[in-house]
Amino acid sequence: MIFTWRLRLIFLLALISLILLLSGCAKTNREGIIKLNDLRSDYPGASYNGPAAAAELKRPLRLAAAPVISPEEGYQAYTDLARYLEDYLEYPVEFITRQTYAEVNLLMNSGDIDIAFICTYAYVKGQRDFGMELVAASEVGGRAKYASYIIVPKSSPVKDFAGLKGRRFAFSDPMSMSGRLVPLYYIQQKGERPETFFQSYIFTYSHDKSIRAVADGIVDGAAVDSLVYEAFAKKHPDIAAKVKIIQRSDDFASPPVVMRPGLDPALKAKVREAFLQMDRKENGRKVLNELGMERFTAINDEAYNSVREIARKVGYP
Repeated sequence: MIFTWRLRLIFLLALISLILLLSGCAKTNREGIIKLNDLRSDYPGASYNGPAAAAELKRPLRLAAAPVISPEEGYQAYTDLARYLEDYLEYPVEFITRQTYAEVNLLMNSGDIDIAFICTYAYVKGQRDFGMELVAASEVGGRAKYASYIIVPKSSPVKDFAGLKGRRFAFSDPMSMSGRLVPLYYIQQKGERPETFFQSYIFTYSHDKSIRAVADGIVDGAAVDSLVYEAFAKKHPDIAAKVKIIQRSDDFASPPVVMRPGLDPALKAKVREAFLQMDRKENGRKVLNELGMERFTAINDEAYNSVREIARKVGYP
């Protein structure tokens, strides 16, 4: 009887030890995982001996990218960018993805992200709604400009946007300047709405997916960002060979990198410096190449007034 109780006691103690061990392992494995709203001060990055302005965040800097290109196309480049910023700022940087432009704006407004790549209209709206601030704009071919391309299948008889009446069309994101507002402007000039002009339309939520939708014959036409199109064509010439450009809009200032207004001024200056110096750093040039860009350049708010004008004309808030 005594022997039986001893066995039970040994088994119970062993079980308790195993539970405690597993609990400790689970806790250790979770320490490096950051939930979006987790601002606890015991995160390892909080005690990092980096710039004081960054350390006050008590969490990594958070970098996000609106899905101008899909996560499948851009994830590696953006994670490499996060590593570049970590090296330059001497502080942890976390990359976050979201499915729509609006989500990225909402996260910056709430303070859950700090830096973002966004579309030009998303900047105009964010600047007006909560004071979103410019960091820099990308240059390609020595110009910080881009346009909206209207594309159709290579074999299509359609020669201009007017020829897409009664056909299937792809917008990118509802907040996209090149993929939504510009074609809306074309439609408005004809006294119509998307529902009356097109047979049907869809949102792809990224420009590379719009290109693929046209190439695969899912739609008869799409509006896409010229910078994305040119970079995509270099990376996927076989797919680009299946489409053609039939119309090009006027130029607009390039989509910007932005930051939330509540960041410490010293940290804002350091973030700007990191982007403006990127083409002078070996690891920065690697990232620029992955993004299909040559460099980042300083830009002012007035450069986006033409975007504001188109938004006003199509009734966008």
